[in-house]
Amino acid sequence: MDHFGIGAAIEGAARVYCHTARRTGRTTALVKSLNTGDRVVFCDAREAERVSRMCREQGTHIEYVVIDPGNVAFNKLTNRARPIGRLIFDHSWVEQFYIHAISRAGREIEFLQQEFSGLGTDVKPSPWMTLEIDKWKGV
Repeated sequence: MDHFGIGAAIEGAARVYCHTARRTGRTTALVKSLNTGDRVVFCDAREAERVSRMCREQGTHIEYVVIDPGNVAFNKLTNRARPIGRLIFDHSWVEQFYIHAISRAGREIEFLQQEFSGLGTDVKPSPWMTLEIDKWKGV
């Protein structure tokens, strides 16, 4: 992790946003904005089915794809014909994708520290660094 805990702070802020944005009507707004032929990417099959059912109830027929935002297999998108309509990512998918990307960036920094520090140098977190990171992990 980075020496100053910046990644942990950014991830903590993202998690606070995700938590406070719940129950604000984003799914309802998504359903109202969808048109027949749109394809929506979800991270959860149960949520995909629920939204698809909500769409059918309003007379809209969508296609959906379930893709793990932490292990993006874009071939699930590229191996299909283009949708008739738009490709849209569900808000939960987008939130998880960003959180995974932040975490991935932290791992890349850690890798660079390991690879480009002096041979035999210990790059594990110092007690100060651990305190700084821990401030943000519980957010």
